Amino acid sequence: MEDFFLDIVYQNKLVKFRVVNPETPLSMLMTNLRHSVGSDGRLIFDFPSIDNTGAPLDYFFAKEDPEVHELRVLRPRIGKEDQRLADYNIHNGDQLFLVPDPFPG
Repeated sequence: MEDFFLDIVYQNKLVKFRVVNPETPLSMLMTNLRHSVGSDGRLIFDFPSIDNTGAPLDYFFAKEDPEVHELRVLRPRIGKEDQRLADYNIHNGDQLFLVPDPFPG
């Protein structure tokens, strides 16, 4: 199996992220990304767990819609089905954004 990479953008930082298994559910990919460390031993991205109002934050992948230039959130589950990259037509080398999503506490 060839290497699968995504360009992940968060707060104007772009990181080429290697996905070991593109069939992994999005929720697991997000967990892996949140705990990924760079060559310096530090977390690649700093994910605040609360926003400036104190609301807890969750994070989602999003892809830019080329026609309207808006970010479309990739929901990790639809109904009872875990979603994967292929469900959103995400391919090797695609660029995804990380978007924070406050949820009521």
